[in-house]
Amino acid sequence: MNALLQSLSHLGPHERLQLVEDLWDSIDEDSVPVMTDAIYQELQQRSSWVDANPNTGKTLEQIAAALGVRL
Repeated sequence: MNALLQSLSHLGPHERLQLVEDLWDSIDEDSVPVMTDAIYQELQQRSSWVDANPNTGKTLEQIAAALGVRL
């Protein structure tokens, strides 16, 4: 565990969740990258592929199980 996380380990679950929320809220909306046309087109192509091939992907649960993690 890195030093910053170790220094926060004394916080309870609710305090840590509040810290996460505060950090999230501190991100300036203007600093988030804008979706470009190229990114939008890529997302559209991937969405179309999934629609055309409905049973070829894996669910999030299957991926998590393969990685040995719990959701």
